[in-house]
Amino acid sequence: MKLLMIALFATLLSACVTSVQDWSRPGASAADIQHDKAECQYQAKAATASYHSTPAANDKTHGMGSAVGDGIVIAEKQIDLTNDCMRVKGYSGQ
Repeated sequence: MKLLMIALFATLLSACVTSVQDWSRPGASAADIQHDKAECQYQAKAATASYHSTPAANDKTHGMGSAVGDGIVIAEKQIDLTNDCMRVKGYSGQ
């Protein structure tokens, strides 16, 4: 039951972070946008690859909670980094 509550909370919390779906830049083709977004996502994943928190206790419950929490934090950071990267490349998002 506790794991179910953690999973539900994680799902609800992750819905708060939004990734921009429609990027645009004058003169950029759909292929350019797709390539630049893939490049930004790759860089964001590389930047967060080593992120992890230290569990507060050495039991499985705390470890699972930390893993779920880490997943949410990493996803939020990757979305933010991807959005920032696209804006640096001159895109605007909606």
